[in-house]
Amino acid sequence: MAKKLYSLMLNDRVVAAVDNEAHRLGTNRSALIDSVLAEYFGVPTTQKMVSDIFREMDALLSASTELIPFFAPNSGTFFVKSALAYKYRPTLKYELVFDTSNSNKLGDLSVNFRTQSGALLQQLEHFFRVWAQVESEVLEEHNVSIQYSLFPNRFMRSITLPEGNDYAAPQIAEAVSAYVNLLDASLKSFINAQKDAAALKRDYVNYLQSAKIVL
Repeated sequence: MAKKLYSLMLNDRVVAAVDNEAHRLGTNRSALIDSVLAEYFGVPTTQKMVSDIFREMDALLSASTELIPFFAPNSGTFFVKSALAYKYRPTLKYELVFDTSNSNKLGDLSVNFRTQSGALLQQLEHFFRVWAQVESEVLEEHNVSIQYSLFPNRFMRSITLPEGNDYAAPQIAEAVSAYVNLLDASLKSFINAQKDAAALKRDYVNYLQSAKIVL
């Protein structure tokens, strides 16, 4: 949704109150005023859609014993923490950053991992290469285009909604949450040598059979 610059005459006390509330919420004056006016007049905004998705995801993932979700209100980023059953229980952090400039692309999902173990780092990098290959093979027939990037201590995957559909916040939240759960469970089972690439592919196919949205 496009935004333009407008000039408004406002009372100093009103501006001070807006600035205080914006600081408390971790946003800025323009974003807060835009949000308040949109809510008052019942105008849907991208930011409200993002906030609704994040609230739904927080409720869905909070029920998990493996994942710990957290996010800052009025931000475009959602985090999920997970611990590996490995020495010193290293932490994984899933980070979903929304890209509201593109009507089709939802954003990017990053998996950040910090470890002093060279062996674990190699295992993680190997998993993400296998995972990208599995997804590419399975999703080929669904005409889903995914962009991958693998950096030291970080894996990134684009999240794109199917074209030609208008999805509600609960539907998107359910789809993203299900994918994060699958990715986390697959990573842990692979690192612990419980499943190989063939098993991951079978799990992915089973996941798609119940997935309402193919991301």
